[in-house]
Amino acid sequence: MSPCNLQARFRLIKAAVLLIGAVSVPLTHAGEERFDESFFRTLGGDEHRTPHGLQALQGQRQWAPGKYPVNVYLNGTSVGKQTLTFQQLEGSSQLSACLTAQWLQDAGTLPLGKPDDTCVDLAVAIPGAAQTLHEDTLTLELNIPQAALRRTPIDFIDEQQWDSGIDAATLNYQFAGSQGHRQGSGSSSQASLYLQAGVNVADWRLRSSSSFSRSQDSPGRWQRSSTFAQRDLSRHLGTLTLGEYFTSGNVFSSLPYQGIQLTSDIGMLPDSLQGYAPVVRGIAETQAKVEVRQNGYSLYTTYVPAGPFVIEDLTAAGGSGELEIIVTEADGRERRTIQPYATLSNMLRPGVWRHGLTLGRYNTADGAEQPSFVEATLAYGLPRDLTVYGGVQSASFYQAGQIGLGLSLGALGAVSLDLSDARTARPAGGQDQGRSVGWRYGKSFDIGTSLRFAGYRYSTQGYRDFGEAVWQQTPTAAPRGSKRNRIEANLAQTTAFGSLHMSVHQQTYWNSNRQDREVQFGASTYYRGVNYGMYASRSLSDAYRQNTQITLTVSAPLGNSSSATYSASSTGQGGVGHRASLMGQLSDDQRWRYGLDASRSDNGDRSATASATYRAPFAMLGTSLTAGPDYRQITATAAGALLAHADGIELGHVLGDTVALVDVNGVAEVGVQNTPTMRTNRHGYALVPYLTPYRSNRIVLNTDHLGAEIDIDNSVALVVPRRGAVIKARFNATRSRKIIAHLLMAGGKAPPFGSQVTDADGTLVGVVGPGGQVLLGVAQQQTLLTTSWGTGPDGQCALRLPEAEPLPDTRYTTHQLLCEPMTAERSDESTQPVQEAST
Repeated sequence: MSPCNLQARFRLIKAAVLLIGAVSVPLTHAGEERFDESFFRTLGGDEHRTPHGLQALQGQRQWAPGKYPVNVYLNGTSVGKQTLTFQQLEGSSQLSACLTAQWLQDAGTLPLGKPDDTCVDLAVAIPGAAQTLHEDTLTLELNIPQAALRRTPIDFIDEQQWDSGIDAATLNYQFAGSQGHRQGSGSSSQASLYLQAGVNVADWRLRSSSSFSRSQDSPGRWQRSSTFAQRDLSRHLGTLTLGEYFTSGNVFSSLPYQGIQLTSDIGMLPDSLQGYAPVVRGIAETQAKVEVRQNGYSLYTTYVPAGPFVIEDLTAAGGSGELEIIVTEADGRERRTIQPYATLSNMLRPGVWRHGLTLGRYNTADGAEQPSFVEATLAYGLPRDLTVYGGVQSASFYQAGQIGLGLSLGALGAVSLDLSDARTARPAGGQDQGRSVGWRYGKSFDIGTSLRFAGYRYSTQGYRDFGEAVWQQTPTAAPRGSKRNRIEANLAQTTAFGSLHMSVHQQTYWNSNRQDREVQFGASTYYRGVNYGMYASRSLSDAYRQNTQITLTVSAPLGNSSSATYSASSTGQGGVGHRASLMGQLSDDQRWRYGLDASRSDNGDRSATASATYRAPFAMLGTSLTAGPDYRQITATAAGALLAHADGIELGHVLGDTVALVDVNGVAEVGVQNTPTMRTNRHGYALVPYLTPYRSNRIVLNTDHLGAEIDIDNSVALVVPRRGAVIKARFNATRSRKIIAHLLMAGGKAPPFGSQVTDADGTLVGVVGPGGQVLLGVAQQQTLLTTSWGTGPDGQCALRLPEAEPLPDTRYTTHQLLCEPMTAERSDESTQPVQEAST
């Protein structure tokens, strides 16, 4: 029997005892009650004794001293499940946990100045401290004054708890391909494949990202964006990276490099100091391909249905820079927009510092020069809500420095101001020199408004950033102007009626008419089960023409997880497009989903799309078919991962960088609540992706559909992985046979109600109920048990089980068993009262 089920039976029996006993409780004196033990004698057993197990249930007697696994809480916060030794202190009737000075210090107290391996009296060692054991739930509560605890953030996790995981290899893959045909143009095809490979060995993690693309007009091309080896150092030193990677982007714009880097990892700090990830929004007119690039490298590709789309799972390199979003419609039309991203991540708490040091070679994807350079940055949080930051960049032809100050204005938000100076040598002689000044501002208002970022930068004509300076060194490079003005802002508002967002970006250049301009606006509301939305954008196209989109949408649920949507769109080129779609799931387990879409416009364009996705145990698969009057296109997508470890290879969905390998000891078809559609395979393994590094991650098994023969000691595991780790979360699962037994002793009497049944190791396997009935959960080959209701031979009897037999459909067997008297010799060999328990 599962210990959790056994504990539930304890509670049920205790409730029955309290309920039945309440009707026969004589009053002894004011305010005191006791149970009439004669009531229990009618259920069988000794006429003058109450079983010690029953005494525990009545609250008249506590559990025996010994070791118990308990859930420990410190001032209401869980510190995990631990097996502790409990003893009965002199002059006390309660059990007390043996807590050493070292154990308390590891839990978060200040050093006590006592021997590390001896038990301490908590109330004496720390005045005002107390411990309380809840025997019914096996929970130990520790209440310790704050003055005796270390001054750490509430979400602080000690570095010693970070787990590097097991040695393993991973491979994430994402495939997208299409085949189309257009009248007058013939057939066309294109395909893209993204691979993220990783190997973890000891404390090192090796990573490589690459992509393959092919189209009808160009042969296949492999492109590697990064290959590096990385490891954690201490919390203060951060991360060491060797190979191809990106600079942090905390002070200067993020740069691709080949070399060595030592940089802080903000993820090692508590959650309250964490940052931001860019969100990409846009609108598709048909079943379109969306690709996101950074520094010429492709970061992300997906196919989206017609209508507004949001990409929230993007991982861009660095804390600032520019993203290029390419939307390719089913009929071949292409739109490109530039989206800058940045944060006020230069703001730090007092005493917190962030650093970065990079030595390497510029590793651009566009074939430009690849000069060697060095970059060093530093930021430090000062008192009075100030943060000072700065950095230098240097190459043989380029020197730049920046210094800045960030200030928290309290209720008014946060602002930062920085000044940069750069000198660039010209290939033909002479140099360009200039300055750049910029400010940034962020604020969240009580009315639900969030000005996530607003900034402005002005650069003089001679100022060059590093990328512009490298381009200028290329002899064959076409002249292009340097950046002049740049303004950007992101505004979000939530109300009781819905939400809206707006983003603005504009950048101009010296000696050029070129402008990068993008304005986006979106609003949504919800009324009587129906969603209403509006999306508008205006951008500068590749041909330097304005491109405007306005879309209105109405979406209503249809039941059975289906929904219908209607939208009307205008692209600013005349006419309005109308679209209707239907999507939902085909199965209750959320594995199959479908989509139907039809559209037409005032200029005569028509199209229809049918799509389906399947969430298989090993991958996410999808396909769609789009057709119009003069073209048709079919697409196929697949995304998944594999993980190789010492015991085999497991398949699953995209893993992200930090992952858990669930091991349920060979038991198949066990669900994992972290990923609802995931179950363990025939080897008892399952993959849980996207763990949060340096944080406590809770992995929970779903045991609702397990057979009665499976026992899992604890269905919850807490893991604290390092970044990029593969954590093996082991769950102790055993198989046992379940027996519903009716126990009789010599003379035909049943053992007393509440008697405990233990196996040869002293583990509790059952508690006797009314009339001698007991539910036993024992190992397959277990044959001898002990039933006890007291001490000595007179308080015990021996119980022999029948040989194991094939389990019936119910998974339970029923037997009437004789509990034989204990001889003196057998009594000496019998186990003592239960010394271990489990929740």
